[in-house]
Amino acid sequence: MRAALAGAALALWASAALAQSLTVVGLDGAEKTLSAEALAAMPRAKVETAWGDKARVFEGPRLAYVLRAAGVPVGARMHGDPMMSYVTVTGADGFAALYSLPELDDGFHEGPAILADAADGEKLSGKEAPFRLVMAGDRKSWRSVYAVARIAVVAAPKTPAPPMDHAH
Repeated sequence: MRAALAGAALALWASAALAQSLTVVGLDGAEKTLSAEALAAMPRAKVETAWGDKARVFEGPRLAYVLRAAGVPVGARMHGDPMMSYVTVTGADGFAALYSLPELDDGFHEGPAILADAADGEKLSGKEAPFRLVMAGDRKSWRSVYAVARIAVVAAPKTPAPPMDHAH
């Protein structure tokens, strides 16, 4: 009986620990799991945004650093093929939003994209927890995925360029 209780307690602890982690899939398809501690140690930013009829201030690690930790080229390293990549952010409930990789990079977009773990000075709780993607400059909150569980970066398929006609 004690062994069963100990096993159940360990399973509950393990699922709580996993709920605080995040899976990021890089351009090479490799998955990296980032712990809440690793995310908390990354450079942070605040984003103030309209939320319904009131403003909210979200805080969390800059998404560019989260992506960098998974080997995704960001900042000065983002040029060429990565410019044609997109990012899907998926919540625990299966809701997903799509972003272009450059739009999530601080060097290409005014205002940061963050993986918020706090709002209005309090840790996220309820259905928002443990992380919520918040994008500065979005006029509507509809792409703000809550309970973020997975972020995947995908290279868009290459299409051949049409032949150039220089005799315009």
